[in-house]
Amino acid sequence: MANGIARLDIGCGEYCAAGYTPWDIRDGRSAEVLEGIPDASLDAIRASHVLEHVPYERTMATLSEWSRALRMGGTLDVAVPDFDKLVDDYRNGIPNYNIERVLLGGHTDANDSHHAIFNRTKLVELCASVGLDYAEDWTGTPPQCNAHPASLNCRFVKRGRARFPLRPLPDVVAVSTVPRLLWTENIQAIGSALTPLGIPMRRATGVFWGQCLQRIMVEALDTRATYILAVDYDTIFDAHDVMALHHLMEKTKLDALCALQVGRDRDSLIGTIDDGTGNPLREMPRKRLAEDYWPVLFGHFGLTLIRLDALRKLPRPWFLGQPDANGDWSEQRVDDDVYFWRKARTAGWRVGTTPLVRVGHLQNLITWPGVDLEPVFQFCPAFHEKGRPQW
Repeated sequence: MANGIARLDIGCGEYCAAGYTPWDIRDGRSAEVLEGIPDASLDAIRASHVLEHVPYERTMATLSEWSRALRMGGTLDVAVPDFDKLVDDYRNGIPNYNIERVLLGGHTDANDSHHAIFNRTKLVELCASVGLDYAEDWTGTPPQCNAHPASLNCRFVKRGRARFPLRPLPDVVAVSTVPRLLWTENIQAIGSALTPLGIPMRRATGVFWGQCLQRIMVEALDTRATYILAVDYDTIFDAHDVMALHHLMEKTKLDALCALQVGRDRDSLIGTIDDGTGNPLREMPRKRLAEDYWPVLFGHFGLTLIRLDALRKLPRPWFLGQPDANGDWSEQRVDDDVYFWRKARTAGWRVGTTPLVRVGHLQNLITWPGVDLEPVFQFCPAFHEKGRPQW
């Protein structure tokens, strides 16, 4: 809370919402600069039909300023004239209101004119670019402008990268299977992330990944820890990622929670998100980016927190590679990690991945000089399969 202010109603005029502090140009307070409001200090901001009064070239800077002032999890309620609705009504010849006034402003004083237009796509994308994720629409209140039939009312949540104060986590033990020769970047990431949190690391080296991982996970069962933190040898992360996973596990009581990670040599996420019916999710609505986590059918071990009590009850073996029906190791095979997550689902585990924790994935990448000498990037398997990029 900043100077007793927790909720700000920007450009409210005479209709300040209950529980909000008015912030209006009539009082010499600019919507573009929230002077005196510290970073991450507000629970909520309301801006009803004010953003369109800001010149369009300063829209992004204004939204960045509002995002700056909001705490993590804070909300921004924005209402603006819906340009798509105005155009449709104009073309259909059915408006029972003054379209020019809604589009251009009332021009009753120097501040009552509009300098930007918005539709849903533009507003959502602009807010997303400053760390504000669309959550839902909200209903306006007559006689305010946000109750107008051409008013676009969207609620956003500040759900950028979650950060929590660093502190020791004595209830976590980290495990990792590693090759004999390692990525030095990964080793640096592990050391700098786990050391300030006081998390010990248990590692194993061997040909059989599943056997090695199960062995050190079984060893962890004899500790006083509450969680195992599985770390892959090619994951890049820091201490704040681990703190956020821990916070969310404590909050959600999940059995396992995976950081969000893109697969190696591909452009898709690792893991399979549940669509709510036990089938893979095909399309992610943007508003779901505001959720703490998404239930998954299959997780990963790049950076994943697993509850030891759930692991103790899971029958062994936990990892077991299985060939296809013909005894071959085709695309229909079951890998060790897939076997683990299937077993966890059978045991009734609640497993999720969180958009609040996004970690990196090391990989070899080929960089080519392009036609105009611009860099052209290519995954190594693509080169071996198709040759160099075609330009």
